[in-house]
Amino acid sequence: MRSSFFTLKAYSVALLTLAAGAGLSLHLSDWGWLSRSGSLVVINGIILTSHQIIEHIHQLGRWQAGDSPCSRDWARADRRHFVHADHQVRWVSEKHGLFMLVFGTLVWGFGDLPELF
Repeated sequence: MRSSFFTLKAYSVALLTLAAGAGLSLHLSDWGWLSRSGSLVVINGIILTSHQIIEHIHQLGRWQAGDSPCSRDWARADRRHFVHADHQVRWVSEKHGLFMLVFGTLVWGFGDLPELF
């Protein structure tokens, strides 16, 4: 639940950033502002993806701290944890972060092209 709220918040910030960039570009007739807003979307995607990776590292540390490596069947335990629904939700959130990185990079690189038309 916490990861999906963070993802929703990240998308909201990214959309507001793009809307502000598009608004400034229309108002000032300079499409460089839309391109610049794409760079902020990339930063937002990096934060979203990094947040999920840090959560995975903390979860792995908690799993390992609770069990002795000598008395644990790691193959069975890992299989059980990787099938867990919460784990799958977290990976979906990372996919959203990757999508945001790609989309923001495209806007950043090509956002000023409407000036040519």
